[in-house]
Amino acid sequence: MKTERIRDPVHDIIAFEDGGLVDEAAWSLLRTPDVQRLRRIKQLGVSEFVFPSASHTRFAHSVGVFHNARRLVRLIEREINLKRVNGEFDQARAKVALFAALLHDIGHGPFSHAFEEARKFLAGAQGGARPTKASIRKHEAFTADMIEDPSGAIGEILERADVRPQDVADLIRSETPADMYHAVVSSSFDADRLDYLIRDRYMTGTGAGAIDLEWLMDNVRVAEIDFSPPDADGGDPIYEHSFCLGYKAKDAAEDFLLARYRLYTNVYFHKTTRGIEQLVSLFFRLVARSVIEKGSVRGLADDHPLVRFFMPGGDTTANYRALDDTVAWGAIHLVAASGDDAARAIARRILNRERPICLDIQQAFPEEAERQRRLKHKLDSQFKDQLNESVFRDSAKLSLYGEIGADDGRAQKRLMIQMADGNLKEISDFKDATIARSDRQRAFERYYFLNEADFKLAQGVVDSVRGRSA
Repeated sequence: MKTERIRDPVHDIIAFEDGGLVDEAAWSLLRTPDVQRLRRIKQLGVSEFVFPSASHTRFAHSVGVFHNARRLVRLIEREINLKRVNGEFDQARAKVALFAALLHDIGHGPFSHAFEEARKFLAGAQGGARPTKASIRKHEAFTADMIEDPSGAIGEILERADVRPQDVADLIRSETPADMYHAVVSSSFDADRLDYLIRDRYMTGTGAGAIDLEWLMDNVRVAEIDFSPPDADGGDPIYEHSFCLGYKAKDAAEDFLLARYRLYTNVYFHKTTRGIEQLVSLFFRLVARSVIEKGSVRGLADDHPLVRFFMPGGDTTANYRALDDTVAWGAIHLVAASGDDAARAIARRILNRERPICLDIQQAFPEEAERQRRLKHKLDSQFKDQLNESVFRDSAKLSLYGEIGADDGRAQKRLMIQMADGNLKEISDFKDATIARSDRQRAFERYYFLNEADFKLAQGVVDSVRGRSA
């Protein structure tokens, strides 16, 4: 193949060359419909309502993740060649990891998380029955299905590269990495977060949380790490090779964790973004309810991709493939023009950025846990009939670094530092650590109101908890 190049604002020139381990196949994968679909799905959903430049796509992110994965695979090969890791470089496993990195996001739906939350709420609804929060097939499952689809182009390309599609899909499905190659895709220092933390910060323009990527990469090492569950009672430790960082990069590693934390607090959990996500999720639920109860949606054709998907049994991979942000925006425009009253009102609010009114529990009573608890109890009681209809409760928790490390409590997400003698130490165990080990979590709890009258009632509840007359 001739050398192909992509110009990227984060990684500069990303080249696909004839001598690359999987470059030719990766370039072919970029041109498949499933990967091209990611051009039509925003990386940050509705964050551009708050940060206008945050309009980058999951396609750009996926290319960046692949670029990072290639660098990490080269680091694995370097560690093996330097005899820091025993064994031979496993080219077959490396290829699987590189393809998984490139394809890891192809199963995302329109507006990604807002769409998935709507589906969680609607799961299990039958006819006119009230929706329940049963489990659903998440985007990781759709990703694996697309990779394994015998009728799709992805499997054919992978097989020409001597890689089984099932191996790539299995790596994406698996939560616990089996080896250092898997760590490229899922670890404390994986290719995914090394891209989105930098890309999302750059594209939103937020100043908090800089990452020294080149210094971190220069100090990446591979070592045997204990992946035993934190609550394991007895039994032999589970050691697997994964990434750690040399001691020189300890400060940069702390900055890396802090950057992730600040992106969540400043961008991903921004109160306006979360409020608009509530509107988008409500729109999807209203469309789905109409399909479930009436078999159609006013304003949308019966063969519209959203209508087909929300039909009983319609959540197939084929119907899912037809969905992206442009399809969803088209549906919002159509329903805003001629939909039922409720759906039309929500669609117009989304188009005009008429965000719901927010009541922030932590802001109402900073550092007063008991009053926060009483306020939530009273609001849930006051608006129990309106919850998830015109009043929405949004709750999330975030830790800078939990007891076993990481954001999700999984052992493989520990961030380990390799000392001069080769021993490992968790980033939070240093006496001079800026980021200390802690179980403390920062809570984000907000109520959103579509109607000003309901918000005023809620303010009265706040006053009553303060001990003032409403």
